Amino acid sequence: MVVLLGLTCGLLLVVRFYQPATRLMQHAVSTALWQRLYGLFHVETALGREQLILIGIVLSCFLLALLIQLLALWLMNRVRRR
Repeated sequence: MVVLLGLTCGLLLVVRFYQPATRLMQHAVSTALWQRLYGLFHVETALGREQLILIGIVLSCFLLALLIQLLALWLMNRVRRR
């Protein structure tokens, strides 16, 4: 649990301070799919858009951290069996 939280926070820091990751996030937010999400959730204000972007970033970082942790646990389990 603590590892998952640490990985998520680490990935959030990467998105915030690593310039290529920030550019990739900005590119993803400008896509037509993201614009549809604004309409789907009836987001009309700038504050609402910022909140939706933040939720998207946190969820994607959490899911990536979960994937990393599951792969690490799977690899550790395979190494132990040998």
